[in-house]
Amino acid sequence: MNKRVVSFFKGVAFAAASMALYVLALWLVITLLLLVVSMEEGATNLTGYAVPLTQAMVLLAQGVGFRAGAVTLSIIPLGLTLLLIWLLSAIARKRSLPVPAYFGGLLVWLVMNAAFTYGVSVSLLDDTIHVLLKTGMVFTAAYLIGTIPASQAWHTVSQFFHERMTPGLRRTWTLGLTLAGTLLAVYMVAAGIDLVVWIVYGYDAVQRVFELDAMGTGSRILTSICTLAWLPNLCLWSLSWMFGAGFHIGDVAHFTLWTDHSDGLPGIPVFAIFPQALTNDGLRTVLISLPLIIAVVCATAFMLSPTGFAIRAPHAQDDRQTLMRKAVGFAYPLGAFSIAGVLVSLASSCMFAVSNGSLGRHRLAHVGVDVVSSTRAVAQPTMTGLFAVWAAVIVFDTAIYGLRLGWMRLRPAKESREPSAQDDGKTMDVQPTPRVVNSAPITKEEQDDNKSAD
Repeated sequence: MNKRVVSFFKGVAFAAASMALYVLALWLVITLLLLVVSMEEGATNLTGYAVPLTQAMVLLAQGVGFRAGAVTLSIIPLGLTLLLIWLLSAIARKRSLPVPAYFGGLLVWLVMNAAFTYGVSVSLLDDTIHVLLKTGMVFTAAYLIGTIPASQAWHTVSQFFHERMTPGLRRTWTLGLTLAGTLLAVYMVAAGIDLVVWIVYGYDAVQRVFELDAMGTGSRILTSICTLAWLPNLCLWSLSWMFGAGFHIGDVAHFTLWTDHSDGLPGIPVFAIFPQALTNDGLRTVLISLPLIIAVVCATAFMLSPTGFAIRAPHAQDDRQTLMRKAVGFAYPLGAFSIAGVLVSLASSCMFAVSNGSLGRHRLAHVGVDVVSSTRAVAQPTMTGLFAVWAAVIVFDTAIYGLRLGWMRLRPAKESREPSAQDDGKTMDVQPTPRVVNSAPITKEEQDDNKSAD
């Protein structure tokens, strides 16, 4: 059989198996949740809604919102989205699927998601065309993440740029990407720590909401577990709040470091962990300055560490060519910092955008963060810190070189003065000129002359 046909059917099996695993795991969790709620609340059996609810959640994880009565839900559970992308990319990477497999997998993926749109018991917010576009984008992204790093095309492109780029440019590009990833990772870790603080301080409030909703122990546990699907969304909202931009729950609540206005907030347990305004001005200043501090620390490490650019001040003995080479070397960290700043800005803007959504049509129509102000709160201090470190290192190295050069010029003059000073402090011993005495023997004639003269 033709290899392309075999690859096509491998893609079909890949998409079908991935969807089956994902739907099965999600269906088991939703069924367990509905079963526990039915038992504790004494309501009719709710497990019959497990299948349509699972289908709706699969679509929601790919960006397709739905409406059920007065409730509108379009906040993407980014936890489920990341889990789906990880599953697809992991299987694609392990099987090393070729290009024809992508088309077979994409076709089956679109057909299955289109079938889900006809099986749900809720009203979807997108038509079929938009559903296919969104689900196709998710599948394509996961497939590319899983197959591109090991593909021959990626190896060819990498080899092309490797041969045509100088080592300095390759190092600049690599360190720029690494720095951007490091900054984003540190920011998300800080947001996760802040979210833990929210949970600790809001524990009692969440318990009161559970009691007002008359939820049993099992329902509380499973509801809290299901809330983890929106954990990345909460981390991004926490990041925006921590850096000064804040977030809002429609028109009924607005949370920043300075205000915690809320009026008629829905009785959803996770909403009870939202923070109050800070009264400590010093703590507010530290939180707002956090991206600047993190950027300064990371930029300093990347510029000075041996695994980074290893910038060092010139020595006074360096020739003109060495000085020019070290001066030009400052352009590489500038390029890397520019790449990192642009990537942090674009990535944070995209992440803030996908974390938003709606919970209703009117007062709860817009839930999440203001993308522009949140991106500015992250990107502006980050770029300020990066370029401030770059300029500070230039000034510092220039000052060190000036001191070394001045010391080198002063040292010979000092050494030349030291011997003369020693000579002035000593008295010179002048030896008298020795008297020359004729030591030749006296003859007999000379003795007789001497006697006659006497």
